[in-house]
Amino acid sequence: MQYRIIVLTIFSLAVVSTQAQSINSPYSTYGIGDIEHRYYDKTAGIANAGTALMSNPFHLLNKNPASMAGLERSVLLGNATFVGKTVSYAGNSITSDNNTGRDIFIKNFSVAIKLNKFWTSGVSLMPYSYVNYSYRSKLNIEGSTETYDALYEGDGGVYNVSWNNAFNAGKHLALGVRTSLLTGSVNQTESLQTAYAEDPIETKRKDYYNKFRFEYGAIYSGKLGKNWQYALGGKFSAKTDLDREKSVTIQQGNTIIRNEEVIANDHFTLPMTFDLGLAVTSKGRTTFTVDYSYQDWAANRVRGSNWSTINSYRIAGGVQMSNIVEQWNMKFEKSYMQVGGYFNRSYLRVNNTPIDEVGATIGYGGYLSGKMSYGLALEAGRRGTIANNLIKETFVQLSFRFSFREFLYSKGRKYD
Repeated sequence: MQYRIIVLTIFSLAVVSTQAQSINSPYSTYGIGDIEHRYYDKTAGIANAGTALMSNPFHLLNKNPASMAGLERSVLLGNATFVGKTVSYAGNSITSDNNTGRDIFIKNFSVAIKLNKFWTSGVSLMPYSYVNYSYRSKLNIEGSTETYDALYEGDGGVYNVSWNNAFNAGKHLALGVRTSLLTGSVNQTESLQTAYAEDPIETKRKDYYNKFRFEYGAIYSGKLGKNWQYALGGKFSAKTDLDREKSVTIQQGNTIIRNEEVIANDHFTLPMTFDLGLAVTSKGRTTFTVDYSYQDWAANRVRGSNWSTINSYRIAGGVQMSNIVEQWNMKFEKSYMQVGGYFNRSYLRVNNTPIDEVGATIGYGGYLSGKMSYGLALEAGRRGTIANNLIKETFVQLSFRFSFREFLYSKGRKYD
């Protein structure tokens, strides 16, 4: 009953948080918005370099679909992550009125259970992309020197609702498949104000996205001598065409000219992606991990007047130091410390300039009780540049994750 209350509470907060974002994301104007490359689980303190890492009885990992195979049988395990973020902006169009932003979100909710010796299954709710921007511009009236004052505002994004299944295929190999429903809408409102009308003309455009996508993962582990272990991880997803329905609403004051009129049905193509990871652990206490991620966006050939998609890649690595203790005739991780860093080239080139992001992370977490554990991660970074009339974002974010577990059945075995 306790975990059911927690699940309902977190889901309610997730819905509220998606409607309350106030951080302006200038680069979410393009394409499908800002694509989320973080997973907001235990790997947050090592820059999300978790492709080769397995979940454990107290921490559920999300990056690799095969990671769930490391869970404990007959125990339901869940994660929820809250994130507070502050951003400072710099660029030619930035003033003292719009140079900062801050907000609090819920970014990850996931639960899983190992149903038997070989099979683990779980569900999760995470953002795939998000949109939130607001800017002003002037539009020329054709054949005249007069202009319109235009205000553009965007919100929404695409959410990833997933069903994950992982399998132990022998002592050293884990396999996984994630079935995701990508769904949501990207919305833009254009408000045009002229000297000839009291009410502005508002054009609201909504692009609805909907499609299933499949990700496949594997982790292979082994020993390197007496005190060292290694793990190799991989993840792959094929190119996927998202169904897209475009609609428009036009109104001036209380007069509706067009009301959610569907103007097109087409597709937006998500590229082929793959991730590779390596993790090396010394004496079960110190883990070094590195990841490489690639997305083949250039093959889609999507472009606008001043932007285009390019191939995206991310390199991340980190170190985790675990405090391992023995209790109840078993060893477990009482606490851990982490440090990591990353470089991310996004899928956008704006004004002939790639939009790059670089950042560093630190993390700490531990065990609270038989049913609870937690993790804190601090991340600081920079995205974009002030060159070529672009905007640079400098950000700091703190994430708090808690994991909860509930014994469902034990076949007569007793737990304290």
